[in-house]
Amino acid sequence: MSGAYIYQLLTGLGIGERSALQMLSRVKMTAFDAGDVIWPKGGQVAAWTYIVSGLVGASVPLQEGGCIQVNIYGPRTWFGEEPLLNRYHSCLDYVCLAPVRAVCVPATDTLAAFQDEPEFSRYIALLMAWRSRQHSEMIVLMKQGSPPLRVVMGLALFAEALYYNSSRPPTHGLEGTSVEIPVKQTVIASVCGVSRSVFSEAVHHLVSAGWLRVNYGMLELRSLETWLRFSRKHRQARMNITKPTLEELIVLMQEAAVP
Repeated sequence: MSGAYIYQLLTGLGIGERSALQMLSRVKMTAFDAGDVIWPKGGQVAAWTYIVSGLVGASVPLQEGGCIQVNIYGPRTWFGEEPLLNRYHSCLDYVCLAPVRAVCVPATDTLAAFQDEPEFSRYIALLMAWRSRQHSEMIVLMKQGSPPLRVVMGLALFAEALYYNSSRPPTHGLEGTSVEIPVKQTVIASVCGVSRSVFSEAVHHLVSAGWLRVNYGMLELRSLETWLRFSRKHRQARMNITKPTLEELIVLMQEAAVP
């Protein structure tokens, strides 16, 4: 990755040209394998990280095993700002769901830019506020929601993460824009917090309803725009109270298909 690319990345965040030039030699490109833990819960966040390619899941580990997925970060996404700027250890596990290439800005440089660069400070403060609300909503939905709800919202997280990019270019069909999830179904089921059998049954119904396609064992989200609208509309709806069935969720997906 060229220095010019990283320089444009930094200045695009509102970091001044002089500061960006001073930081260049300390900003590093890093590669991770699928399954690698970037930071565990309780670990020190050493850098603010930008995903060039791949997917990173952010989750809350549970004492009884498993985890609650609160976000999935995809290409062109920064993450790790909240514990870094607040100077506390990570409250989430950050795990690579696929091979990842990333740009890492050291914590000291991120903190200095936050203090000295007003435009960058505004950007990252807004990002933190939005993500804090998003994470709290997802924790409630994924912890208390019915298994079908966890599957659909988990798949919606992948839709959000893959909105800008994926392992292959999005395709366009009659159903709109579709995109393949570059992760095995066993991993997706784990992200959704359900058993493989529950996940397979939900996938079967979503395929029949036209919202998923299976290609050589990989899942393709059909009508990406509908998944995004569904997530935005129902993330705050506290659907865990009614614990919707899969049939009810498919009806809500059909409603979200209408702009």
